[in-house]
Amino acid sequence: MTYRKSAAMEARKDARRKSILDAAIRLFGSCGYYGTTVPMIVAEAKCAIGSFYAHFRNKEDIFVAVLELFSQNMAKVIDEARAPQPDPLQKISCAVEALFLYLAENPREARILIVESPGLTPKLEQVRRTIIRYQTEQCCYILKSSQKTSLTMDPALAAQCIVGATFEVLYRWLEQDPVDRPPALEMARAVADYNMRAICH
Repeated sequence: MTYRKSAAMEARKDARRKSILDAAIRLFGSCGYYGTTVPMIVAEAKCAIGSFYAHFRNKEDIFVAVLELFSQNMAKVIDEARAPQPDPLQKISCAVEALFLYLAENPREARILIVESPGLTPKLEQVRRTIIRYQTEQCCYILKSSQKTSLTMDPALAAQCIVGATFEVLYRWLEQDPVDRPPALEMARAVADYNMRAICH
């Protein structure tokens, strides 16, 4: 009986943490880092201030948690997109397309990662760079595993170009008026196609 009570308590604790994180994502995505305060997050989550501090030390701490959650979500999306593809270069193309679409479909998350987080604080910049470095290393690993000899550049450099171009195009797409934006799928396929043509003969 004690175990069941503990499991139920843990489930409620996890649910509260998720509710606070979801509220933070909505606020960081619409108001930015500096425009969001802990009291705003607490009000948005409809929880007590003590609940916030039971899970997070301060605003920077919850922003780190938000970035880490995005990293996990992006890794899952990319893994699912590339898993069925036998060809390494096709894995890269599908991963780029899937990542672009995921972030385009989750603009708050994309804005937090790409627009809001660069250069905020040394700690947050380190977390952001770790996320991008992980994506680059995964891309480089796949390129190195390719048996094709058609790469026009070093795999590490190619991986940096692919990841950098994907995030930069997405940033510009997010900054456009939604009325004037090309469809997300069209942009995702264009970015994937351009990257593949740029690194291959």
